[in-house]
Amino acid sequence: MKYILSIILFCSIQVSAQIKINGKVTDSNKKAVQYANIFIVGTYDGGTTDTLGNFSFMTYEVGNQLLKITAIGRESKSIPHDLSHNKPLQIQLQEQAKQLDEVVIQAGLLQAGDKGKNTVMTPLDIVTTAGSMGNIFGALATLPGAQVAGENGRLMVHGGSAAETQTYINGIRVPQPYTSSPNDVPVRGRFSPFLFKGVNFSTGGYSAEYGNALSSVLILNTANQIEPNKTEISISSVGAGLSNTQDWKTKSLTFNTSYTNLKPYSKIITPNIDWTKPYENASGELIYRQKLKTGFISTYAAFNFEDMGLYQKNSNYTHPIAIKKKAYNSYFNTDYQQNLGGRWDMQSGIGMGYLNEKLQADSMGMPHQEIAIHVKEKFTKSWNNRIKSIFGIDYFYTDFIQDFTSPSTRKEVSSASSIAALYTETTYAMNNYLIAKLGIRATSSTAEPFLLEPRFSLGYLINPYNQLSFAYGDFHQQGPQEILIYDQQIKWQQAHHYILNYYYEKKGRTLRLEAYRKTYDHLIKYDTPRINSSSIFTNTGTGYAQGMDLFFRDNRSIKNLQYWISYAYTDSKRNETDAPFSVTPSYVFKHTLSVVAKYWINALHSQVSLTNNYLSGRSYHDPNLPSYTQRKIDAYNTLSASWSYLISQQKIIHISVNNLLGSSPIYGYQYADHPNQQGIYNRIAITPSAKRFVFVGFFWTLSSNKKENQLDNL
Repeated sequence: MKYILSIILFCSIQVSAQIKINGKVTDSNKKAVQYANIFIVGTYDGGTTDTLGNFSFMTYEVGNQLLKITAIGRESKSIPHDLSHNKPLQIQLQEQAKQLDEVVIQAGLLQAGDKGKNTVMTPLDIVTTAGSMGNIFGALATLPGAQVAGENGRLMVHGGSAAETQTYINGIRVPQPYTSSPNDVPVRGRFSPFLFKGVNFSTGGYSAEYGNALSSVLILNTANQIEPNKTEISISSVGAGLSNTQDWKTKSLTFNTSYTNLKPYSKIITPNIDWTKPYENASGELIYRQKLKTGFISTYAAFNFEDMGLYQKNSNYTHPIAIKKKAYNSYFNTDYQQNLGGRWDMQSGIGMGYLNEKLQADSMGMPHQEIAIHVKEKFTKSWNNRIKSIFGIDYFYTDFIQDFTSPSTRKEVSSASSIAALYTETTYAMNNYLIAKLGIRATSSTAEPFLLEPRFSLGYLINPYNQLSFAYGDFHQQGPQEILIYDQQIKWQQAHHYILNYYYEKKGRTLRLEAYRKTYDHLIKYDTPRINSSSIFTNTGTGYAQGMDLFFRDNRSIKNLQYWISYAYTDSKRNETDAPFSVTPSYVFKHTLSVVAKYWINALHSQVSLTNNYLSGRSYHDPNLPSYTQRKIDAYNTLSASWSYLISQQKIIHISVNNLLGSSPIYGYQYADHPNQQGIYNRIAITPSAKRFVFVGFFWTLSSNKKENQLDNL
């Protein structure tokens, strides 16, 4: 580690001449454009215009570069610029055309992308946020309304469990978005962050285009553009990766491989895991894109193999249990978009996921496999610049098989489900200040022959900087697989969403306030402490979740510093599972607070990032005490840091440390199923798998475009 830091410091003191880039940005009437962003593509070098439209910044870059200029309410612009010609630039930005997206409905929607008036993060933010370790779900945990429990790493939204959120890629559902892991060890997202140029994260009240999710949908979108030739190499403290893209003008093919092995890392930094076979992962991805005359086709395929073994403590046994786990996961997704003329567009897609997970606990085997298919057909009609409608149909098929094996017996249980859905939604911009969206979704399945879900949202632009939004919707979700294998006729659970949102954006500052209430009906209950073949299931459960979210982002008060503060208050009570009455679920944090700061050090060509997360204590049930869910674990705080250093335009060193201060939170307790001879239920504390996680990586991009690098991957 000292050797690597020495190399970084040696490189950072190299002296080179800085070049000043300055100029003025105006509109078509030659009026100054305030707070426009100007930067050199592929670098951190850039500036912002003042009240007179003037800008100025320094750079070490030389030769021909590409400048990009963006401003709210203006068409983005890219211009080539020879830095050897050091003359003030005169740049003109056109006003965006008045059209349907003049007002954006903010309620229940957070966006991470290059465009959009409700954008709170950029794609670069997702992967450079300290603590995320390049994991999309980890970065989203710093946004309001989102919670990620330390013991499982899964995304939870507005008081809902992790099972209440669905993930989509280009509108196609991803059945298994997470990696595999032992119990009480956090998972990660399966997919590489660099694939996605847009991320829409719903905190509720989402579009009628999506269903079968009580709380939220996470929509990941790839870019509809041909990728240029390039090769990317990464070497890190936990593995290595290689990616290559071939470009043939109207089509491109990207092949990406990565390998992770925690054995060398575990010898340096000892985890709180007694590995017999340290975690190992090999994955491959293939992305094919083709531009047609009036359409675009994108195909994505991925394979993932995971292998691990460990001794894990269990409160029901005096000695640790030998756990072995192997998982084979593959996913295929193809999306075809076509302009049909007459303002009609079509999207056809199909996705298929396959998971085969083999779990062995001592002499007991619990393997399972899942096959899931999603077929989608959607038509979009723009009637004019003010009215747009979508019409679509979805078909989902899932086949799930669970085995239970021992030296003397073998038992197999399974479930198969087919779901069909029709939906339509119309967005109407009544004027440049008021927009409404009305949708309805009809779903049919074996357990529920007919479900109808109305959705409605409204957005009102008070002035160019302030906006109010409201959203309402009915949502249903099928029971989880661990219940469907015993009762395939269990009814779907239901939720009603009410969301009120205030959004402010001006001069590089964003404020987002959201209040919500969510009521639940037909939640699933059972009469045994653990789900098994003798359990009796009903839909008599009820509940609610309500609260308030706050998000504030500032990009300009302090030069080279951007930061955001995210706070969420969640009040939730649910009568579900085996609970005797309504209680606060054990997975809900009442208070969460995230502070993220990123500072660019121009002299060192470096960005430093800090993330601090505070989570209040959660409720849990102690069977040694009377009543139910009567105790709380202590609140905890974690601080993470990262450093991205540009050795040169295409060579980057990235260092990241999670839980920098080495805090030791307790996530909860695992209690024995039965009391011991003294009448006491034994327990084991659930704690982090390691006090800290340190990542050191080197990233090298080889391409004809010398501005290309892997900043978006970090």
